[in-house]
Amino acid sequence: MITLSKLDNVKQTAAEMRRLVETYAGDIGTLSNLPFIFYYKLICALPYVNDPRGVETVSRPALLLDPQYSPRDCDDKSILLAAWCKCNGIKCRFIASSTRKNRKLHHVFLQLENGIFADATYKRFGKTPFYYDYFKKITKICPISDFF
Repeated sequence: MITLSKLDNVKQTAAEMRRLVETYAGDIGTLSNLPFIFYYKLICALPYVNDPRGVETVSRPALLLDPQYSPRDCDDKSILLAAWCKCNGIKCRFIASSTRKNRKLHHVFLQLENGIFADATYKRFGKTPFYYDYFKKITKICPISDFF
């Protein structure tokens, strides 16, 4: 399922991301049995494809797991990580951030209830979900959903 409603801001996008996780987490099937780090690396390996210019899309996990599916960006990879958490009873929330001087939010990743951040967006960060240089560059960071 691709979201057909217009997503005008980060809060609307986060609400739709959460709805997709809560409704379709089971799409990940037996992948939910993998240890988190193995699942995380699998999601890191999925191709990153930007949303079309000027359009925000989010999709259900079944589509996002198809290596040929496009687009698949940071919010989509966050949906996939959150689906694993949901299937395994681990609370998480979505975090938006910016590395821009104007502090405009442009990136989304996951925070687990224990405080650990997980971002499967960039392959170069795929060795560990827990720390990487991106955090050194952040100019703004804020939760965009409650823990669920």
